[in-house]
Amino acid sequence: MPLCYAEEVARLVQAFKFSASPRAGTLLLSLLEAGLEERMLSLGGGRRPDALIPVPLHPGRARERGFDQADWLGRRLARRLGVPRVTASRVRMTPTQRGLPRPARRANLRDAFIIERSLPAHVVLLDDVMTTGATFDALAQACRAAGAQRVEVWAVARTPRR
Repeated sequence: MPLCYAEEVARLVQAFKFSASPRAGTLLLSLLEAGLEERMLSLGGGRRPDALIPVPLHPGRARERGFDQADWLGRRLARRLGVPRVTASRVRMTPTQRGLPRPARRANLRDAFIIERSLPAHVVLLDDVMTTGATFDALAQACRAAGAQRVEVWAVARTPRR
């Protein structure tokens, strides 16, 4: 269950994402884990994924920003869950998604990701914020092409629907 990306949560995510605040990241990770524990309990224990895949930044964007928030979260969460973290590659430098309508977001991300290894059956994609789901959808297509049969999406926060 993601948090609502508004007010305090939005400020916390922005401090983490754009200022690489480890304090904000640690708090967001704790909140994500609490939500996952609640979800697992409501699903009767729920099955852990076979692998966790953080949504990758393009290398150029990672250099610009100096920090990859999804990878930071993914490294820690995979370790805590006891599952492998698999690296995907963003092969196209796409313009920022901020402010784009849903169809433009989907077009922007077409064929943007690749996974260069065979994946296990059940994988989880992880990112800090989900808006339209276009990024997750594009990465999920790459996961299916690499052999994943079940792809779940976990995000720390979800933007409110307008």
